[in-house]
Amino acid sequence: MDKSGDLQNEELLNEELELGIHETLSQFYGPASDVVERYMHCVLCGANLHFSHITDFTHSITHEMARCPECGTRARKVSHRLQ
Repeated sequence: MDKSGDLQNEELLNEELELGIHETLSQFYGPASDVVERYMHCVLCGANLHFSHITDFTHSITHEMARCPECGTRARKVSHRLQ
């Protein structure tokens, strides 16, 4: 891939990270117990979410996915930049 393609991929990745950060931060309000409850449980059925993580060391990013084993809902997909 040429340098312009690499630059475009990097820009798209940064946009995705920014959107993920805002989406993730929007749920962190209120008492700590409420925040943990919203983060760890399905909003539809209340079951415990199952989390998986894939780390891309080339771009220093970890992709976090959460899904509900009870109702099959994909609760969230967020990218975190490693520092």
